[in-house]
Amino acid sequence: NPTSLLKTTSPDSPVDSILLNKALAALLKNHEKTAEQGDKSSLLGSDLPIQVQFNLMRVPEKPSSRPICIDIPHPLHRLVDGTEDEIDGDGLEDVEVCLIVKDEAKPWVLDLIQKFPSHLSYIKKVLTLTSLRKKHSQYADRRELVRRYDLFLADDRILPMLGKALGKSFFQQKKQPVPIKLTRKEALPFAVKRCLRGTFMWVSAGTCLTIKAGNTAMPTQNLAANIEAIVKQAASHIPRKWGNIASISMKTSNSMALPIYNKTREDLEEIAELAQVNNEKKRELETQSQEEIQKEKKQKVEKASKSPLLKALKVLKTQEDKDSLSKSITDEKKKRKKKQAGTSTEEIVLAKSSQTKKTTAQSKEKERSAKTKKQKVVDTGAATSESDTKSKIKDKKTVKDSKSTEKKEFVAARKFAGSKDGYVFYKGPEGVGYYIDIKPVVTHFEKVVSHRGRENNRGRSKSPGSKRRKSVSGRRKQ
Repeated sequence: NPTSLLKTTSPDSPVDSILLNKALAALLKNHEKTAEQGDKSSLLGSDLPIQVQFNLMRVPEKPSSRPICIDIPHPLHRLVDGTEDEIDGDGLEDVEVCLIVKDEAKPWVLDLIQKFPSHLSYIKKVLTLTSLRKKHSQYADRRELVRRYDLFLADDRILPMLGKALGKSFFQQKKQPVPIKLTRKEALPFAVKRCLRGTFMWVSAGTCLTIKAGNTAMPTQNLAANIEAIVKQAASHIPRKWGNIASISMKTSNSMALPIYNKTREDLEEIAELAQVNNEKKRELETQSQEEIQKEKKQKVEKASKSPLLKALKVLKTQEDKDSLSKSITDEKKKRKKKQAGTSTEEIVLAKSSQTKKTTAQSKEKERSAKTKKQKVVDTGAATSESDTKSKIKDKKTVKDSKSTEKKEFVAARKFAGSKDGYVFYKGPEGVGYYIDIKPVVTHFEKVVSHRGRENNRGRSKSPGSKRRKSVSGRRKQ
């Protein structure tokens, strides 16, 4: 009936308590039948652990192998300082604990075990991180360590370093160490007691989570109370909480899973309606989170700018920039000097070519003046004697010789084909070939300087070595 379901369900968990009790009774009956059919002569007993199984709709985005402690009203282990049911009750297991601590913490932990035997008598071994790495380095030693102890506790400060030291056998049997805080010495007994009175869950990388709720030898009331507590607390640690839980069931290691909660179509419709509202809230939160992230980035940048290391790096960068600028400036200066040197050589070549042009122009003017004189003589009607004809012939020959003797300014040639009179072979403005050799013009200033240099060389005094040689040669003659 829907009214009975409303009465038997709580707001924290939609699991029906009546359905839970019926499922527990059926599970225990099935276990008794299988135990009777099995080996009755077994000395170890036929008790099996009862587990609560959560089936998820989506795989968790951030799985973790770190155990999460869940408080339950009836512990799974027999405790010395517990109630009468916890001390003498059947179905409870004796527990042996191994505590893994830092090397500096081992002495005071042993002292606390002696001072509080009622709370810390379950700790049978205190193991340091160095001894775990040295004495239990092989796989056989680690496997024996897992088999010997029921629960492993570890200082939360060394928990990230225990993954490689323990190996895969701890994780396969779900006996990875439970983290506890050892910064306060007085809180160690309470932390150990809380771990012994609770159970643990792991958010694995899959759609199925299992949590131990008790044994088949425990009373049904205690098992039902433990399962209800697990359902209420585990949902808060699952991503998206009840929106991601598709079903909840209970089982033993040898039985089928009996469902105690299934998500109906009405629940899915409610979730879809809530999803629209949640999407709007998520958008608002995302905008707020982005603004917060930007603020955090600005704060980090401001903090980093104040650090001395960053200041030193900035100084180094400025020095490197200055060096690069100085190098670029020197390179540009070198390039300019090379360009200036190239332009100076070109100017010299141009000057030589201009001088050759001037000389050719002067020779042409002389020829023109000679021709004009000859024409005047012809116009005046000079006598056409044999001597005049001979002189004319001579003049014509001289003109021809002068034309033949005229030198070209440039003679193209790919290779050096020997020396030529009045020419120099080099690569000039017109290309590779022979150019007219223009002799340098000596100025009056250069003549004066050379004359003074000669006079100075003549007027130099002789070296003292020469005087000594003369004196020695004179003594020998005497």
